[in-house]
Amino acid sequence: MRPKRRSSGFTIIEVAVALFIVLGGALIFSVLMTMAVKSGKMVGNHQQAVSIVQHKVDQLRAVGFGRLTHIELSDAGIIDAVPDEAPFTFTEIDRLEQFFPNPVGTIQVQDIGINVRQVTVTLVWTGSASRQGNGQMSVTTYISRS
Repeated sequence: MRPKRRSSGFTIIEVAVALFIVLGGALIFSVLMTMAVKSGKMVGNHQQAVSIVQHKVDQLRAVGFGRLTHIELSDAGIIDAVPDEAPFTFTEIDRLEQFFPNPVGTIQVQDIGINVRQVTVTLVWTGSASRQGNGQMSVTTYISRS
């Protein structure tokens, strides 16, 4: 009598193990993709904020030391009309709501000497924490009398 020959193919255990490994990999991939999307959104928001804040600093430097007042900055289109005292805002004039959820852009000007003013430009936005919607960017610079 001849011994029985095993038929070629996979056992149910081998198929189950392979399926378990593939499903585990798909689950890990989906979790990593979700994290990557959130991180990408956060990085994009911060890059946009850096650009806006740096542009605002450049505008303030172009105006110069003697014109860092509400009237001069408002007339130059750098800040919102209200409030008319420090800290000034630039939320509406720069249409920040197009880029960020619930944005507030502020400019604080302080005299730190007879010929030097410290200017701090801050941009804060608040949104859904689950979507990485919160953030803040702040830059401080000094503008001196020429």
